[in-house]
Amino acid sequence: MENKKNLSNLRDCVREALEKGSQRGYEFKTMRFAIIAELKRLGYLSSDVKDKLLEWNQKCEKVLLPNEQKRQLLDYVDWADKRDCKIGCKGLEDFCIGQNKCSFYKKKINFNRKEVETPPFDFDEARHFLETRYKADGYLLTLILNVLRRYQLEKGTGEVMFIGYRTVASLIRDQYGHIVEPMTIFRRIQDLISEGMLEVVSKGEKGNFGKPANGYRFLRWQSPQNNTDTTHNNLYV
Repeated sequence: MENKKNLSNLRDCVREALEKGSQRGYEFKTMRFAIIAELKRLGYLSSDVKDKLLEWNQKCEKVLLPNEQKRQLLDYVDWADKRDCKIGCKGLEDFCIGQNKCSFYKKKINFNRKEVETPPFDFDEARHFLETRYKADGYLLTLILNVLRRYQLEKGTGEVMFIGYRTVASLIRDQYGHIVEPMTIFRRIQDLISEGMLEVVSKGEKGNFGKPANGYRFLRWQSPQNNTDTTHNNLYV
């Protein structure tokens, strides 16, 4: 039975390619993968994906011949079936229609912001605990929590925030006027992870500076009853 999913839920750039076709070369190859990944995300059956690719091919700059259609389109769907093929806005940024115009981006951002509307723990309680336990370092730990939370809400990242140490350092500099080395940010984030406030959920996403950025998630932290341990007392630099 053919699966009739709503194409309005596609990323706008992919839906536009389906409707208008694509130029051969880089655009064709990128959109071929994107169409497959996006239709799979919406729950299309492989046979339906193949039908959509064949329709798309008729609108492209240079229509593939029947023997090419099998090798470059149909067989590619079979290849993708064996893999967890996904694509995000980063992979499609060369074909972005603009975040201010993209309905998919707006829906995603609104959903992500709603998802994290309520923080998983009391940030004032966390500040008190960190400044008691870590003394001077506790202030920096609190700043890191604050900029991560602000980044999460303003960027609409959802539960997982992909952000690098340099970006965290830049946000602290711009928002609070403190210059902190990225390696110091790394060490303090390890403290937050050890306290159960943060966890690393994935690695290797491209960050703002072109280097891998970890994905972080706030955990449902609770302050221990006895938080008077002052053994962590290293000044940050």
